[in-house]
Amino acid sequence: MVSLFAFVVFSVLFGQSSVSVRNVAFAEGKTLLMIYADGQKKTVATDAKTIGEALEQNGVKLGKGDVVEPSVGTVINQAFYNANIYRAYPSLIIDGATKTTVMSGYRSARQVVESSDVKLHSEDKVSIDRSDNFVADGVIGQRIIIDRATPVKVTIGKKAFEMRTWATTVEEFLAEKSIVLASGDSLNVDLKSDIYSNMQITLSRLGQDIIQEEQTIEPETQYLDDPNLSFGTEVIRQTGLAGKKLASYQMVLQNGVPTKKLVQEVIITAATKLIVARGTAVNIPADKAGWMAAAGIAQSDFSYVQNILNNENGLWCPTRWQGQKSCPSSYQPLYAGAETNASTGYGMCQATPAAKMETAGADWRTNPVTQLKWCNSYAVGRYGSWAKAWAAWQSKRWW
Repeated sequence: MVSLFAFVVFSVLFGQSSVSVRNVAFAEGKTLLMIYADGQKKTVATDAKTIGEALEQNGVKLGKGDVVEPSVGTVINQAFYNANIYRAYPSLIIDGATKTTVMSGYRSARQVVESSDVKLHSEDKVSIDRSDNFVADGVIGQRIIIDRATPVKVTIGKKAFEMRTWATTVEEFLAEKSIVLASGDSLNVDLKSDIYSNMQITLSRLGQDIIQEEQTIEPETQYLDDPNLSFGTEVIRQTGLAGKKLASYQMVLQNGVPTKKLVQEVIITAATKLIVARGTAVNIPADKAGWMAAAGIAQSDFSYVQNILNNENGLWCPTRWQGQKSCPSSYQPLYAGAETNASTGYGMCQATPAAKMETAGADWRTNPVTQLKWCNSYAVGRYGSWAKAWAAWQSKRWW
């Protein structure tokens, strides 16, 4: 579904250049944050704890209905973030004869409806178009049209439910809800009968003792790649809601033991799919990308490497001992025996002890590519992949 929200990213930088801000971020161990708002891009170095705090520090004010991706409560724990601000936009929700105007920055029709007071069922359909008739609609902008599924009252055995359907006949409805008529079952309506609003359908089950249990249907998760979100960031584009089903069991003897045998499962309420957008945007300086490529690291792993190194080393400095605030111009061990000290990190990945990197090459003390070769073998050897290494770092805050 194509959103009509206007969010245009201009390549306009104000304040410091992106290169100088990036250098500040690396030098001071801060996060590089790119804020996209109101048609402009602002690049800042921040030590804020959350996205919301960073926006506030940089004078970005949020109005009612504005949407931030990732959310304002997102904890900043990576070296690079995109913060996208989608300003609230007028939308007219048309629900039959009822019209409701809302201000929302959400980008999908279902999210806009869910942010309002209009109740939406999982079976209902929503579509989106544009209104250019202010007199008729009372708004110029986005229209969201709700098509309601037909409500049907259903009794199965001793359980009564209200279900919703797009089927046109009882036979189609039973198939849609996975209702199978077993021997001895009776139905109060003909299979060829047309479905109408609040129709009563009763399924009686005779001759057998049936146990009925209401159970949860967990929502399916769908992932979408979004180049406007920073790598490693995930945001919800559609809330996943659990559905409900009715499981019917017959008691049978199995090896002399009373056992429940599943007769059928009937869908009462369909689950709403959870849609999650995953960021694919990266911001890796050319020299760092060159080092990683020369070390044999796959390009698909560059962002995982960047996140770990920015947290472990910060300066991408091959001669940096643990705790140093700057990058020494040459190899300068802090004390005798440091190369074999297992408690002091050294180099690009803060290896402990430092001398373990000699397996990657004789120039391990000062060559960033040699050190990255060792880092690559360590990440894959210990964790199985850079992705798993980054996941471990996020969990433990070390690797």
